[in-house]
Amino acid sequence: MYDLKTLHHQFKNLKITEKLSYSMSEKVTIIPLEIKCLKSTKRSGIYKLLLQKKSGYYPIIFKVYNSTAYKNEVEINIYKKAYPILKEFLPRIYLVETVKNETWVFMEFVNQIRGQFTFSPSHFQYIIPSIAKLHGQTFENRFKKNKNIWKDWLPVYTSTKKTRVKYMNQTIDLLHAAMKDNRISHIIKPYYPSLINLYNRGPDFFPELIENGSSITHGDLHMQNICSKNVTQHTPWPIQFIDWESAKYSPVWFDMVVLVELLLGFRKDWQPNADKIRTQCVRLYVDEMKKYGITFKTNPMTLYKMAYLQRTLERGLHMQLRRIADNREGELLSYHLEKISAWGRELGIYQ
Repeated sequence: MYDLKTLHHQFKNLKITEKLSYSMSEKVTIIPLEIKCLKSTKRSGIYKLLLQKKSGYYPIIFKVYNSTAYKNEVEINIYKKAYPILKEFLPRIYLVETVKNETWVFMEFVNQIRGQFTFSPSHFQYIIPSIAKLHGQTFENRFKKNKNIWKDWLPVYTSTKKTRVKYMNQTIDLLHAAMKDNRISHIIKPYYPSLINLYNRGPDFFPELIENGSSITHGDLHMQNICSKNVTQHTPWPIQFIDWESAKYSPVWFDMVVLVELLLGFRKDWQPNADKIRTQCVRLYVDEMKKYGITFKTNPMTLYKMAYLQRTLERGLHMQLRRIADNREGELLSYHLEKISAWGRELGIYQ
């Protein structure tokens, strides 16, 4: 996005060092030769900066948003407008600058959990308390109490029906195309008639998900978006979530199925114990939510399965089929199809 020389020049012109020093309450200097581009897309760029402080060196993240397009706007406003409420779940935000039609965010560098150790099912117990705390503190009336902060920019799940119908119609088209694709037609064929029938009855399959409560949800809780500065054997870990572009006010169980079921889908070595892992995670989440005075009218494991089916029918299956159509891997296709069939029959929506 920027070459490093231009970037350093921009920092100087905009007095970024002085502004960071003020925010951090001590004099800092950006080391020009240590500016590293970590990621660059059409929508944003991520850089790692190294600051020199009196006490030594300190890494921070600098993120450039190219525009205020839909997904960028949500994440920018999480950092700008919602930070006072959500700051314990975020990296520390040092500075937010508007530069022409870009937004620049300077934030604390936090380590992703992924890569720090070999993740096992027992580690869910260190993460789920933070998810429940996020949900508990922004649940229903607690969210509405701060409605002036969220209004006009945070998506609300119940208002996204038109978008969800659009995605489901696209999924139907992808299923039609898949039946003509020799690579996957044999995988799709046993499920095809039931799936088409199911999609034609969407987009909302389980009103219980709404009835059992909504909160701020992150929306994309895979391991790369979960960070911690202090990974120990004590529970819970201090967790920071990054990449909030999918955040919305939505049924709380969506975050749980992304966190748990994605890993179960990819980790074949976990699958023989999948029921036990799910049960332990759901039980822990329910116990943690009780600390915030929240209980569920519907059986929690049923809600978990409903959330998985709803989210997979809305986006998950679409994503796998699109990846295959684009000649990329669709590793979770068979997993999704089997779960839609088994849990869909169990919950009475799949024939």
